[in-house]
Amino acid sequence: MSDWLYQVRMRVSQRLADDLRGVQALDLSKEIINTTYDHGARLVCVFDGFRDYCLEAEANDIKEYHLYEWTKTTIENPEKKKKHLKAFSFYKGDDQVYEKAFAVSLEAKIRALAWTGEIEEVSLIDSNPANNPQPPAKLT
Repeated sequence: MSDWLYQVRMRVSQRLADDLRGVQALDLSKEIINTTYDHGARLVCVFDGFRDYCLEAEANDIKEYHLYEWTKTTIENPEKKKKHLKAFSFYKGDDQVYEKAFAVSLEAKIRALAWTGEIEEVSLIDSNPANNPQPPAKLT
């Protein structure tokens, strides 16, 4: 058994992203939100999470937020902003990563909703740094 924790992520169409971040009027948005709640999870837009991190850092001591510069640069880049506005992570309560059984169950439920084509990708990410790109140690 590994000690890695997991996170479920999805990339969606612009139309679905706008709805998920807004009024959640589309049937698919409602299904995603209901599935998320049924699992005791919550949906977070990656861009919104990055923005909130920067706002928190700016309200406190930026030097204590080691990813501040990288995150701020990312959300200010128009191409990256567009990409991250269509990306969502599922948190288990306030936990960004969680045990594998929970992640696999949630991933299967979200993947089952992808038949419409509005959900472009569903991913199960583990916390092993070797499997994930890491922010640069220093911005160039």
